[in-house]
Amino acid sequence: MSLNLLIYAAIGIGAFANPEGFASAVNLGFLAPAAVPEFLATFGGFMLAIAAALLIALRIRLHRRVAFASMVLAYAGFAGGRLYGMLLISGFDWRNGVFFALEVLLLIWGFLCYRETKWLPLEHGH
Repeated sequence: MSLNLLIYAAIGIGAFANPEGFASAVNLGFLAPAAVPEFLATFGGFMLAIAAALLIALRIRLHRRVAFASMVLAYAGFAGGRLYGMLLISGFDWRNGVFFALEVLLLIWGFLCYRETKWLPLEHGH
């Protein structure tokens, strides 16, 4: 979970620190000024929100199972959106293939962690 937290935080910070450079690194271009806030909402704000949720789960054991479920859903969304885009719009390339494989592996890993994390009674939460 710590590695995922660092990855999401790095993506979010990188997007805010240099939106144009970060976008070009993943082959995106801003065709209109309104595209920058949309990009920052997803690659900046949403990624930092996921990192914050994982940080809370690391600090408060009661929330770990929910954090793993959130991580699984996030990776399912990324992988599903990427697969949809590759199948219907762009086709497959090496970069999307690598990211898709990584997202599927992390989705499976997150699901296994979710299954192994037991629900704790409220009195054992902190």
